[in-house]
Amino acid sequence: MNRKILVILGAAAVALIGAGLWAGVAKQNATPETPAKAERKVLYWHDPMVPGFRSDKPGKSPFMDMELVPVYADEAGTNVVTVRPEVANNLGVRTVRVERGTQARRLRVDGYVQRVGGEVLVLADVFERGADWLHAGLPAEVRMDSLPGRLFAARVESAQPDIGVGSRSLHVVVRLDRSDPAIAANTLAEIVITSPTASKALTVPREALIRTGTRTAVLRALGEGRFQPVEVVAGAELDDRVEIVKGLNEGDVVVASGQFLLDSEASVRASFERIAPANSEARP
Repeated sequence: MNRKILVILGAAAVALIGAGLWAGVAKQNATPETPAKAERKVLYWHDPMVPGFRSDKPGKSPFMDMELVPVYADEAGTNVVTVRPEVANNLGVRTVRVERGTQARRLRVDGYVQRVGGEVLVLADVFERGADWLHAGLPAEVRMDSLPGRLFAARVESAQPDIGVGSRSLHVVVRLDRSDPAIAANTLAEIVITSPTASKALTVPREALIRTGTRTAVLRALGEGRFQPVEVVAGAELDDRVEIVKGLNEGDVVVASGQFLLDSEASVRASFERIAPANSEARP
């Protein structure tokens, strides 16, 4: 009898241990519960093509054949612009990625031709900012307005700061390698100066920059139709690209075309944001 009881108890113990192990494995293999994603609070809905219009409910725009776009609480008070993909496409918005590359520095500037004895010089003034790499001996190419289609090899003779009070420019003298009797003095020329020393820098296409009288900015694409103006410090121009000294990181995505329409839309909307009550709703 005692032996029978021991067998039963042993079997029960094995069953309990097995159940415990199975429960542990099941728990380990079970897919962890994903915490519910916090729902973003919508302040109002608007039509991106009709600045100043607000609605307290979603639906079709009374002005356009499109759905109203929500404006979320975490975007309120920021300079983020939200545009539906089809609207961005209609505006011709094109984005590019900010890249870090090794490219030769190149400066393009207009100059003035002078003849000194049997030599031909081209004089030019350039802004000191972004041109601090200029120095005597750099190779250059010169094109004359009076001799279209011809290209003249040259070299930088000197690059000195302008001695004028408050001046921030460099006075550059370029000497042509060979004189040519066809070159007339007192004519205009285009100079292209190249630095053989490459610069590894962040660059964006030149057309991505929005320049005002006091600052330079780009529109950074945040995804999901959201764009944000970002002030940047631009450096040297490298062919059709511009060096970005400050304001962007490698891998950022910026608007390369259509940014002026987006920037205009953002500026107009900001003006209406300041004067329109939060619960206002325009009528068609």
